[in-house]
Amino acid sequence: MLRRARRSRAAAWACLATLALTPFIGGAIFPEQVVAAIPVSIRAYDWIGQDVNLYGLEVRQIDLQHLVIDGRRVIAVRGELANVSSTARKIPWLRFGLRSKDNTEVYHWMLDTEIRTLKPGESTSFVTRLASPPEAAQNVEIRFAHADEIGSDNSP
Repeated sequence: MLRRARRSRAAAWACLATLALTPFIGGAIFPEQVVAAIPVSIRAYDWIGQDVNLYGLEVRQIDLQHLVIDGRRVIAVRGELANVSSTARKIPWLRFGLRSKDNTEVYHWMLDTEIRTLKPGESTSFVTRLASPPEAAQNVEIRFAHADEIGSDNSP
């Protein structure tokens, strides 16, 4: 009888431990699904240093050039988009933000990627130019545009 009670207690603790650890194990195995379902969870992944790529796409080989064409300053940005997932992915619009020395955004623009589909492992290049960028612009930030940013003119 004492042995049966110990086994029952051990089984109860094992079940409790399993229930307590299941969300953490699931979060470690399926981070993209967790962030898609609970967007604020991206902060926890950032805190532990784990990158979560919801798009399955990477922006690579960025080349930023400062040019003068017909007497006007021009910024040209070239790069590559790669599908790093195991499924075909549509390429969303890209958002380019110019930032000042103090990291304040001074201007931004969008690039329509024409929603071309990339197969797993496939990549494509992009190029965009901006004439007469703001004088304060020091750096460029590139990311995928959010749905509510597309087609809007909300430049600072």
